[in-house]
Amino acid sequence: MKRILLLSLLALSHQAVAVDPLIQTPKDMEPTWVDDILDIFGADGEFDESKPIDMSYLPTAYYTPEKKFGVGLLMVGLYKTDGAASDEQPSSLVLNSFVSMNNSYGVEVENMTFFNGGKQRLLLGMELHNEASVYYGQGIAAGDIDSNHHEFDEQLYSFTPRWMTEVADNYFLGVGADFTYASADKLTLVDTDLPIPSDAILPDNFSSGVVLTSIYDSRDYRLNATKGWLFQLDAGLYQNSEYSTFSTYNLELANYIDLSSTSLLSGAPGLIAWQVQGHFTSGDVPWNMLPDLGGSSAMRGYIKGRYRDEQMMMGQVEYRLPIFQRYGMVFWGGVGSVASKVSELSDELMTSYGAGFRFKIKDNINLRLDIGVGENETNFYLNVNEVF
Repeated sequence: MKRILLLSLLALSHQAVAVDPLIQTPKDMEPTWVDDILDIFGADGEFDESKPIDMSYLPTAYYTPEKKFGVGLLMVGLYKTDGAASDEQPSSLVLNSFVSMNNSYGVEVENMTFFNGGKQRLLLGMELHNEASVYYGQGIAAGDIDSNHHEFDEQLYSFTPRWMTEVADNYFLGVGADFTYASADKLTLVDTDLPIPSDAILPDNFSSGVVLTSIYDSRDYRLNATKGWLFQLDAGLYQNSEYSTFSTYNLELANYIDLSSTSLLSGAPGLIAWQVQGHFTSGDVPWNMLPDLGGSSAMRGYIKGRYRDEQMMMGQVEYRLPIFQRYGMVFWGGVGSVASKVSELSDELMTSYGAGFRFKIKDNINLRLDIGVGENETNFYLNVNEVF
């Protein structure tokens, strides 16, 4: 789920973390009654390898300006395939579902399975939703004009399988597919409250494509890394329902630095994580495939879909601080831009900053509540796993 405010039950329990916390947990601390309640949902903060899949189930509640009040169910499962080593990171299954008062609903699933000691990886992503969305046009100038604010119901069906295999130490090559259908319904200009034919601005679209992937990944844990590097390049060739073609080129560079292991800050709690993202397109790109800023993973603080264009680039830096037991905090800043050409990305930069709360529900898997501040808005997010 995106842009949602945490109202779920979160409380103290036992935690063991790889990065030095601000306050160490006493070794003789006994579990509390809250631990017993969370254990009912499988949210014990640990991973039981003896189970075929170790699941957690957490009911959630949220609010956003678009979706209004709603409820959801978060499911997180960890498991290992046959022959996996004890020190190997587990495979994961994450499912987010929600339904709201204004009839928004959806489910998002991500399943990463490691085979052959992690040398082969199968990533399956699926998203189905019918949710309130916004459209301001293309470019930062259009997004800055409040009178461009359109609201509509977006129906999205997406399936993205990826297969990756290791060809050198920590280096993977992969191939995958992307099948995405999107449609817009009840398009309305907010200022006038007048309906607008959606086909004129946001026509229905089905896109199918082949994606090639090149990844260097030395991270110790994919869902919540504490050290290592990620450098990923994706290139996709698509055909849309109008029988025209377009291409996408995505890059991600990320690094994680445990402060306690650095010579200058030895013994300092927490870690520094930084990331650069680039999403570039060419050809006849449908509206739903245009890169955008905002949402729960890129420039938190901006509504997803307000700023979109053919090219996008952004960077963000986080200070992640485990505090005590399951609790942690995150502080970040980011800068990014969208434009019709790559050469214009530096013409107008946007910034965001914020803070977040972390709560450990499984081994190295956090529930996160973030408050992001953009240049003209503030938004709340609830999700599972770190942003990057």
